[in-house]
Amino acid sequence: MNDAALPDILIVDDDPGMVQVLAKALRPLGRLRFAMHGQDALERIASAVPDIVLLDAQMPGLSGFDVLDAIKANPALVDLPVIMVTSHAEADFEQAGLERGAADFIAKPIHPPVVQARVRTQLRLKQANDQLRQMSAADRQNLAVAMVELRESHASLQRTADELRQANDSLVQFVRIASHDLREPLNTIAQFVGLIDEDHSAQLPPEAQRYMRLVLRASARMRTLLDDVVRYARLQAGETDEPTLVPLDRVMAELRDALAARIAETGAELHIDPLPVVPGHASLLSLLFQNLLTNALKFVPRNRAPRVSVSACLSDGRVKVSVGDNGIGIAPEHAGRLFQPFQRLNLKSEYEGTGLGLAVARQVAEAHGGSIAVRPNAGQGAVFEVLLPLPPD
Repeated sequence: MNDAALPDILIVDDDPGMVQVLAKALRPLGRLRFAMHGQDALERIASAVPDIVLLDAQMPGLSGFDVLDAIKANPALVDLPVIMVTSHAEADFEQAGLERGAADFIAKPIHPPVVQARVRTQLRLKQANDQLRQMSAADRQNLAVAMVELRESHASLQRTADELRQANDSLVQFVRIASHDLREPLNTIAQFVGLIDEDHSAQLPPEAQRYMRLVLRASARMRTLLDDVVRYARLQAGETDEPTLVPLDRVMAELRDALAARIAETGAELHIDPLPVVPGHASLLSLLFQNLLTNALKFVPRNRAPRVSVSACLSDGRVKVSVGDNGIGIAPEHAGRLFQPFQRLNLKSEYEGTGLGLAVARQVAEAHGGSIAVRPNAGQGAVFEVLLPLPPD
C-alpha cells in the first residue's frame, strides 16, 4: 500500500520520549505526524484532518481536554476519533474524557501491542463510518433524483388524467348526441313498420310478413344497443347519484314482474331467497340483476325450461348475491372475456344480445365498491356471484 493510502495518524505529546515510543508502535499502521503542544495540534488538524489523534491529556498551555473540547466543538471534526493518553487511571478521569467525546483511553506506561490494537480498532470504526456516510450521501442524492422523477411522473400522470377526463367527457357527450340522433330515425322506422304490420299484414304475402317482423326485431335490438351504450358510457364517466339504502327484495320483485312474460313464455322457474338491504343506487342495481336474470332465462338450450335461483350470504364482511342457472354454461377459458364490452361467446343467430349486458353489470358492481365473478354451476349452467358492501353500522 502506498503512503497516500495509509491512515494519517497525529500524535500529540509534549514528552519526546513518549512520542518516540508511540511512533515506534504505530509506524506500521500509517503515516505519522507530530505536535508538541495543544495549539500546534489544532493548527495541524486545521491544515489536514487526520484519521485519528492520540492526545496526551496533561500538557502545558492547552491541555489535552481543551484540545478535545475544541475538536468536538467543530461540526466538521465531531466524528474524528481521539484516543487520550494519560498517566491517570482513575475511573472518574476516564469517564470525564469519554463524556467529552474521547473514543478511548490508553494509560501510561503504554504497551505497544495494546496501543496497536486500540488504534487499529478505531481506524476500522472510522473507515466503516466513512463508508456509511458516503452511502448515506449517495442515498440522499438517489432519493433527490427519485423525488424529482416522481414529481415529473406525477405531473405527467395528472396531465394524462386530465386529457383522459376531457376525452371521456367528450365521448359521453358524443354517445348521447349520437344516441339521440340515431334513436329518432330508428323510432320512425319502428313506428311505421309497426303500423304496416298492424294495418296491412293480412294483405301481404307470408314472405313479406316475415321481412316486416325481422325489421321490427332489428329495430328493437338497435334500441337496446343504444340504451346499453349510453348506460355504459355514463358508468364509465362515474355519473351516479348519492347512494341510498336499497332493499334487494323489492328490486327482485319488480324484476320478476317485468320479466313475467318471458318467464311464462319459456316455462321458467324463478326461485328467489330473502335478500338484504345494501347501500347503492336502485336503478343501477336493478339494471345489474336484470342483465343477469335475462341472461339466465335466455342462454338455455331450446328443449330445456330455465331454472333460475337467487340467494345471498355473507362473505368477508360483504354480501354475496348468487344468480344460478341451468343454461349452456361458460367454459373457464372464456370467463376472462365475459365481462368485456361487445364480447360475445355465441352467434347472434343462436342467442340475441348486444354484448354489453355483462360489461354494464361489472361496471355497476364496481361503481358500488363491489365485484362480479362467474363459476360453473353444479351439474350444468353457471353461477354469477355479485359482491356488494353492507350498510354501515
